[in-house]
Amino acid sequence: MSSVEQAGEARSRQGTQRALPKDVAPLSFADNDYLGFARDPRVAEAAIRAIRDSGTSARAARHLAGPCPEHARLEKNLAAWKRTEAALVFASGYQTPLGVIPSLVTNKDTILLERNAHACLFDGARLSAARLRLFTRNDAASLTASLTSSKKLNPEGRILIIAESLHSMDGDFADLQSLVALKNRFGAWLLLDEAHATGSIGPKGAGWAAELGLAEEVDVQMGTLGKALGSSGGFVAARSLVVDHFLNEARTFLFGTAPAPAAMAAAGQALEIVRSTEGSNLREKLQANIRLFSAGQADPKKGPIQTQIFGSNARTLQARDSLRAAGMEVAAIRPPTVPENTARLRISLSARHSAPEIKRLTEALAKLRDA
Repeated sequence: MSSVEQAGEARSRQGTQRALPKDVAPLSFADNDYLGFARDPRVAEAAIRAIRDSGTSARAARHLAGPCPEHARLEKNLAAWKRTEAALVFASGYQTPLGVIPSLVTNKDTILLERNAHACLFDGARLSAARLRLFTRNDAASLTASLTSSKKLNPEGRILIIAESLHSMDGDFADLQSLVALKNRFGAWLLLDEAHATGSIGPKGAGWAAELGLAEEVDVQMGTLGKALGSSGGFVAARSLVVDHFLNEARTFLFGTAPAPAAMAAAGQALEIVRSTEGSNLREKLQANIRLFSAGQADPKKGPIQTQIFGSNARTLQARDSLRAAGMEVAAIRPPTVPENTARLRISLSARHSAPEIKRLTEALAKLRDA
């Protein structure tokens, strides 16, 4: 038996085998379209206009293909939104840290990464030549110990702290005040992944750092265009000097085909709405939906990502299938995405959900918990 066959059999035994869905329930709580822009006619029309003006593809990496107004316009608006000097877009959110992180550190440096961080952050860290150490999320003592020992072992090396502002699987917000205080105390850099907070929280939806008034304390803000902005792609926002460094050193930017103009125009249109009064109303609707769902939950979260932990893979899959049979799609998250014995339903709330739809979900979840 080949190693591939053995791996497949092991996944089947452990309940971690995955397959692309053939059918999904009509009511989705499984996607990250937090403000409902993925099917907004205005966003779609912006993409159509960009196809007419600039074609269906960027055709090459940006250093080769020449100027594209959709990329430049979006980057200017992203930088203004994030209150930074500059921004740079990438073809996908996953590719962004794969290019950015290795360009920031060398084999003389150390990366301190949250223990349960998103896979893209781990992969970016592993692609670098830096020493990788893990710390416990929202545990200042754990991070302090890692910073202290890293400084002692390598006093001349730089330290890059990497954290998610809104955790993609646990749904909690980072203790950003502690992260900033410690990075300043030890002279470290901070890269904050705002993927799930971008658009959904903060003044004009600018994210968690903006919500806390700490955006200027974050050295690199990273985000995605494929969640609350309803498009595809990723971006970083930072000082002009740092962004110029990424433009010259981030390999996924240098050697990858640039994101399609249509995706940039769609994200730009969504961003315009996000920063408007309508965007504020959408975020208020999202917060109302979060409060409605959270009422009566044992472990409510303050953001759009909610969890119901069942522990075993089999029970989690049964719960997902039960909800699907009732017409609701909810993601079943199993190891290795989350730690062993913490398999869960991951519920994504959106401004597009109605109160009756959320009530329908909470009632179904209550029955599952009582079963």
